[in-house]
Amino acid sequence: MEILKISTRDDISLHLDSMTVSQPLGVVCIIHGFGEHIGRYRHVMQSLNDSKFNVYGIDLRGHGKSGGLRGHAPNLISLINDIEEFLKIVRAENLYLPLFLFGHSMGGNLVLNYVLRDNSKELSGFIVSAPWINLAFKLPRWKKQLGHLIARFAPKLRLPNGLNSMHLSKNPEVAKQYNQDPLVNFKISGGLFSAINYGAAYLIKHQNEIKLNGFIFHGKLDAIIDYKSTMKLAMSNPDNIKWKLWERVFHEAHNDLEKKEVLKEWIDWMIHKIKVSRFN
Repeated sequence: MEILKISTRDDISLHLDSMTVSQPLGVVCIIHGFGEHIGRYRHVMQSLNDSKFNVYGIDLRGHGKSGGLRGHAPNLISLINDIEEFLKIVRAENLYLPLFLFGHSMGGNLVLNYVLRDNSKELSGFIVSAPWINLAFKLPRWKKQLGHLIARFAPKLRLPNGLNSMHLSKNPEVAKQYNQDPLVNFKISGGLFSAINYGAAYLIKHQNEIKLNGFIFHGKLDAIIDYKSTMKLAMSNPDNIKWKLWERVFHEAHNDLEKKEVLKEWIDWMIHKIKVSRFN
């Protein structure tokens, strides 16, 4: 495990983890979900190493060991720019290797926005898990109105996110570890919530414009993020996106009881893409 630091364009320090192998097939960069951090993906990184992939992960601004106000980002573009700076560092260390970008939940939203904004020329493909497009439940109208007011007049004000950790996985140990993790944040700012919603609206408007090869999957039993919105986006791009609905999986497919099958499926997809590209 190698730990790195990079600075954003507005001078916030971002924490990076990397796990590399000898003679790698390719590279995977991981973008985590809201409130969490890259340390929760250590087992994912190990599985990717076992399949001969170099792996890099970032703690987004306001998350984990990175700088910035906890649970806050000023806008969507700041997060997109952070990902771009992250990938520049990774590419410099991995010239000519196939590069894949993985994102979960909020990270899935960001990966899709990154890809749609024509920032994907360096990528061989992307993988997205349960992207935050729409919530799986309806927010009360007063909460929506309050959120808009906070985002406009007090964007740094943070409120409890209300996430039920028992909805992450069927394995109760996942919720226990999540609740006890000192690096997990349980509040979200008006600015970050607005940024995610803006990104979601952009995805819905441009959902049939994805050109890069991708693999998108979602658990049907996700009580946090709406799987139907994900399915609609994926099926709007049938020529270049593989879609998988896991029937008995909760929000964090990579942490659920089926995690071995989940990880194997998207690792196999990447290996297939690499083999195909070598003959084209």
